[in-house]
Amino acid sequence: MSRVRNGSFYKNNKWTVKRAKILKRDGYECQNCRRYFRSKEAKVVHHIYFYEDYSELGLQNWNLISLCNGCHNKMHNRVTDEATKLGKEYQDKRKVEFNNYIKNKK
Repeated sequence: MSRVRNGSFYKNNKWTVKRAKILKRDGYECQNCRRYFRSKEAKVVHHIYFYEDYSELGLQNWNLISLCNGCHNKMHNRVTDEATKLGKEYQDKRKVEFNNYIKNKK
């Protein structure tokens, strides 16, 4: 599968508005830190199923989560551009939504 380049997507007004809504939805708090009863400000909205691989999921609420920079870096292997163990864990949590989306798209 070829990967989509994402430069223009993140400059698009639709993304800017969606990002603000997701941060607000999550209380501007890192959702991964929250799992461990820690409170840290979220600065990043992460695509659980990476935008580069599934651009059609770029604006789906269920595919977006607010994270701090540290947790966001824990989701990606920056050398291979693949999901880490933690990133795959989050993908597994959203597998039902992913499968439903793919099924309904056909």
